Amino acid sequence: MSSELVLDNMTSSETVSPRGVVPGTAILPIAGGKGGTGKSTLTANLGVGMSLLGHKVILLDGDLGGADLHLFFDQIAPARSLSHFLTREVKSLNDVLLPTPLENLQLICGGNEMIGLANLPYGVKEKIVRHVGMLEADYVLIDLGAGTSFNTLDLFSLSDVGIIVCNPEPHSRVDAYGFIKNVVYRKLRRAFNKKEDVRTTIEQFARGAGRKVGRMSELLDEIERTDVEAGGVARYILKSFRPRLVLNRVRNKGQIEERLRFIGLVREYLSVEMEYIGYVRSDSRILDACERRRPVLIDNPKAPSSRDISRVLMEGLNVPDRLGRIGEDETEKLVEFARAGARHW
Repeated sequence: MSSELVLDNMTSSETVSPRGVVPGTAILPIAGGKGGTGKSTLTANLGVGMSLLGHKVILLDGDLGGADLHLFFDQIAPARSLSHFLTREVKSLNDVLLPTPLENLQLICGGNEMIGLANLPYGVKEKIVRHVGMLEADYVLIDLGAGTSFNTLDLFSLSDVGIIVCNPEPHSRVDAYGFIKNVVYRKLRRAFNKKEDVRTTIEQFARGAGRKVGRMSELLDEIERTDVEAGGVARYILKSFRPRLVLNRVRNKGQIEERLRFIGLVREYLSVEMEYIGYVRSDSRILDACERRRPVLIDNPKAPSSRDISRVLMEGLNVPDRLGRIGEDETEKLVEFARAGARHW
């Protein structure tokens, strides 16, 4: 693919503020449904970009059992991790925050050394969710693991505007669709956990029509027939859920056009509106940066993929420059910030 690939007017400029316990904190979970989509790479680079724009950022490795986000920051054996929090060696997630070379970017490592971390009891998981909401930052980015475990689904549900990373291949779209579907069911089941009749309606639909080609709108109708008030709540839950889509490892324009069909299927069958916020092209410089244990935005700010990530940040997510230094050419200016930031690495 040409390094000059630029596709205009293909990112959404709408920004929706995620809900957080600490006022002003935007919580952005990042998932992909399958392994190898580039979730960790995107998380690390978005965090770097946000911090270069003057925001206080915390990266949390939520891949419970396969954590590797720390490797992007050349931390082979982190001194503190999520496991220290879960074993009550510390009282707060603030106590396991690790510094990075960028002053306003901090990291919470996943804690691979703790056996059973990938299958957390409900109470422990709720503790993580509660403490994530108490982190003080402008942005908290959560790098989630592959699959559809309740851990992953519940952490993704911390925000209604989490990011789905999808590769161009059909099986990646299938997995991303399956992930969104599982999030929807998880949201509905948890919302009506104490309403036995509604919960039964949801479970019967999931085992029957929902396993085949049943549309979520049909389930909403069934819930409404069971309980009118619950039907209204269910419709609000799905209307509020607006995940963002990032296409990764893109090789040609045709692969980007496929997003329209994917978003259409999610709308038609899951009654969920997705927002496309940009793409990152396939770029060997990302692999080079990974080998050097650095985010590509720092390792090679002028790389095509770095410019793509900058567009996702400033055009797709509408992350502002808090320091007021950006003029007309936003992407080029962020390149300059990244080059300056690399001196501290």
